[in-house]
Order: sequence, then structure tokens, then C-alpha cells
Amino acid sequence: MKDINSAPGSNSFSAFWQDLCGYARQGLDAVSAMPWPMLLACAIGLAFIITILPLVITLFAIFLLLKWASNLGGSSWDKKTATTEQPGKHE
Repeated sequence: MKDINSAPGSNSFSAFWQDLCGYARQGLDAVSAMPWPMLLACAIGLAFIITILPLVITLFAIFLLLKWASNLGGSSWDKKTATTEQPGKHE
């Protein structure tokens, strides 16, 4: 007898798992067909993406926050003061 009260999401999880296993098989087939120089290039590219790219994004966010925090200081210095107080221009 068929279970009419199946758990919600069980069909979608099994479909997801089958798709994931299929993609893993395709990836392993592609890696096994690669010559070693291309495999080395892919490994270096993957290492770059995993390590250096998040570091760059994190440093960018930190410096952006520091710039934003320094602008909250309420300094009265603006472009008009900078242009009127330039050294060497005495009127």
C-alpha cells in the first residue's frame, strides 16, 4: 500500500541528491580526462578562488568601513575650504 502522507520535501531532497551525485560523476570524469598541466592550472585557479579572493573582499570591506567611520566624525573640512585655503594662492 502506498503511503499517502509522505514527509514534505522528501521527493525534492532525493531529486537534489541524484542531481548532486550526477554532477559529482561528471566532475570526476572531467578531471580524469584532463592532462596534468591543465589539472595543475585548475588546481592553482581553485586555490586562488578559495584563498585570495575572500581575503581581497574582506580587506575591501574593512577599508570601506574605516572610510565610512572616519567620515562620521563630523569634520568641517570640505571642498570649498580646500579650494580657498590652497597654499601659494594669495590674493
